[in-house]
Amino acid sequence: MIDPFDNHVPFLPGFLDPVLDSQYTFRRVLKAMAHPARQISLEIEMQVPPPLYRTTGAICLTLLDLRTPVWMDPAERGEVAPWLRFHCGCPLVPFPSNARFGLIFRGEAVPPLHQFNLGEDEFPEGSATLIIQVKGFTSGIGKIFRGPGIKTTERLAVHGLSDEFWNFWGLNHRLYPLGVDVLFASDSAVVGLPRTIQVTE
Repeated sequence: MIDPFDNHVPFLPGFLDPVLDSQYTFRRVLKAMAHPARQISLEIEMQVPPPLYRTTGAICLTLLDLRTPVWMDPAERGEVAPWLRFHCGCPLVPFPSNARFGLIFRGEAVPPLHQFNLGEDEFPEGSATLIIQVKGFTSGIGKIFRGPGIKTTERLAVHGLSDEFWNFWGLNHRLYPLGVDVLFASDSAVVGLPRTIQVTE
């Protein structure tokens, strides 16, 4: 068993410049959440273990720490789990409901969103955020997005995402102010989907 805190274990490096790269990534994530359904480029040079994208790795190194329990599919965590523990110190939890963040490597395999922490009436901000890897985005086609941060509507196709996800999302949106928030990550961009956003055909 690999000890993630053993200094002799050769882990892939994280950010080339931890301060500047984390600041850059944080600004990109904030912009994505402030402008839902809009592609925000996230170009960063770093080495990550498969099946992570560099974008996903950057988001994880920016948002995760000792106080952010993370869930990921045990069958797919492979080299990612020890890498994250080494760089972020984040605890891994066995059940989605215990997680502050969910890391989903394949958009075709997103669990039902209600399995994650949806927050509480007094503390809705305590709900989970899901980071979901997808194959890419095409603006101007696909689903129609409405809500705060969108002037009228946005159209976006999210490639490599199960159709069932949008059924999960409809239920999640109706739970507002409870519910999870989502960050979609492709290999070069991030798209924010706060729980406030309604998605239709």
